[in-house]
Amino acid sequence: MLQVLYSGETKELELSGTRQGLLAFGQLLRGKAGSFDLSENPRPSPYERSLSEIAFREDPERATVSIVTEAQVLRITGGREALDLLADNLEGFASEAGASDHCHVDSPTYDYVAPESDPLVIVFMK
Repeated sequence: MLQVLYSGETKELELSGTRQGLLAFGQLLRGKAGSFDLSENPRPSPYERSLSEIAFREDPERATVSIVTEAQVLRITGGREALDLLADNLEGFASEAGASDHCHVDSPTYDYVAPESDPLVIVFMK
């Protein structure tokens, strides 16, 4: 189970899920393309809204990964190496983090993330 919450003011995204959900999404990112339906949160406070889908695709022309919100969809596009690094971070967090930990995935922190990406925070679902 996964959900993504979005703040229009800060453009920040919160990806939350169970350990199993985050691990499954990490494995899915290792494919060429795919999508993942999200659990919608009717009260996303302090965020503005809940997204309904994550869609991703590999783009061999890109060296980085772009993480952007388009309407109700979180779109992830990137080169194979960048997608694998994102998958590694998701799977590592899901496997090793404590229940109250979080992980920031953004371009200042990771050089495999494109500068136009929305800041992403990964947490465990409460």
